[in-house]
Amino acid sequence: MLLTVNANAHISTPSQASLFIISDNEYKLELQLDIVHLLQQETGLEDDDKTLIPALQQLPLPALMKALYASRDKLQNEIVVNFNGQPFPVNSVQAPSLQQVRQILASPPGTSGYQLTFAGYGDMPADTSKVSISFPEMLGDVSLALARPYQTFILAGKTSETISLQQGGSFSGELAAKITTFIDYTVQGVLHIIPKGLDHILFVLALFLLAGKMSTLLWQVSAFTLAHTITLALGIFGVVNLPASIVEPLIALSIAYVAVENIFALQLKKWRILVIFAFGLLHGLGFASVLLELGLAPGQYVLSLVAFNIGVELGQIAVILLAFACVWWWQSKDWYRQRIVQPLSLLVAVTGLYWFVERII
Repeated sequence: MLLTVNANAHISTPSQASLFIISDNEYKLELQLDIVHLLQQETGLEDDDKTLIPALQQLPLPALMKALYASRDKLQNEIVVNFNGQPFPVNSVQAPSLQQVRQILASPPGTSGYQLTFAGYGDMPADTSKVSISFPEMLGDVSLALARPYQTFILAGKTSETISLQQGGSFSGELAAKITTFIDYTVQGVLHIIPKGLDHILFVLALFLLAGKMSTLLWQVSAFTLAHTITLALGIFGVVNLPASIVEPLIALSIAYVAVENIFALQLKKWRILVIFAFGLLHGLGFASVLLELGLAPGQYVLSLVAFNIGVELGQIAVILLAFACVWWWQSKDWYRQRIVQPLSLLVAVTGLYWFVERII
């Protein structure tokens, strides 16, 4: 039970920014931000799993207005756009209307959570060739896209790398952009296993515990990988779309099922690989929702998808190797199943059941 974590009333989605060059001397910066997260910081309300959004819904209009405009002013003061190495502050930021804020707080979150659009405008030199941007730490990690085939991630409170604005880039420039995109999405795939994907980690650990041989484990992980790759691709391109309210509880239940089977099954059954494949389809939809929130690099959808999936696989391999390093000394012992496999599987099963109940309430 120590591994269980409280689920907030909302899942904070990544901040997304898009830079548009309007003219030779003016730019626009669109920000898709989690309004619940912003308002919580300005109002000082406790980020409790059940009370935050109801408290924001009941907030008096003057207090809501004050918090919204305080967030807008903080964005205007703390976002810095650097052109050719020189900082240019944002001249103005337009916040969403109070009516929009009220409406989204009153409705259940969709695939994009509680995100609303802020728009910033500013001046830039006419001879601009390079740009970098820094965002306030309160926004967390930011996915930055330009109105060209380029996208990158900026860690909380950090400044982006310098990005070339030259159009019709050379082969080397395009290759560099693709390499950057590949690295960024691979890193995000790893991060959404370690440390952010605790449910996926527990599922992989449950597979590991009953696999007596590495070859057996590889077959199971391969089936799981093939399955989640299929639904990850189908989910990203809109072929399959199930709401998180269905997918997330089923993922938790899949963890509990595999762990319970570990407790009672003396050996692997042949049909277990089919069960793992079916559960992999569910987990792929979970990965798809994460990747949709991050956004795909414009013009590089396939590259982004492949890189993210590779990152997920690297994260899973790291989990397996770490688990093997922890228990390999005892795997040959007679008491390994009784003292290691069954207690750990019980812990995983209880955690999965806890998450299942939590996610359907």
